[in-house]
Amino acid sequence: MRHAATPRTLAPYEEVQTLPHYLVGEALDGVLYVSSPPIARKQGLTPLLGRAPEGWWWTSEPRLLLGQDVLVPDLAGWVGGRPPTLPDGAFIQNVPDWICEVLTPATAKLDLAIKLPRYARAGIRNAWVINPVHRVVEVLRQDRERWMLMNTYVDEERVRAEPFGNVDLTLAPFWTQK
Repeated sequence: MRHAATPRTLAPYEEVQTLPHYLVGEALDGVLYVSSPPIARKQGLTPLLGRAPEGWWWTSEPRLLLGQDVLVPDLAGWVGGRPPTLPDGAFIQNVPDWICEVLTPATAKLDLAIKLPRYARAGIRNAWVINPVHRVVEVLRQDRERWMLMNTYVDEERVRAEPFGNVDLTLAPFWTQK
């Protein structure tokens, strides 16, 4: 006698953990979003990694658990150094002080329309949105769960922008992407 398999239903934030390592899974408002990170975006992030300004710790593509939502910014940073508790493989629950999203045609709508408002509601204070196609960086500050545009940089190879004070950060690698 055969028994029908009982369907296993997981919450979207749980499904994120079942995805293969080469896919990026995000769960927002009960919806699972799956994408493949473009190699060009990763190459653009490489010069920024390991160059966190003094007093900051940052990492690429952390899986942030914000309530029941899982968000994966391209970069996230914490002032005061490394978060006191790092995950044993799953999620980071410490809200970062800064996030950076690098727009691609495949992820721009999700990044701008869904993730940015969620980051603001979570209390993330600063965000950068990098558009490598148009060579634009928008620097945002959160104010009462809304983003205020603080500055826009166009074609700049280096920027000094909040929340990093007087530290020069190199953007040129983003502009050389094909």
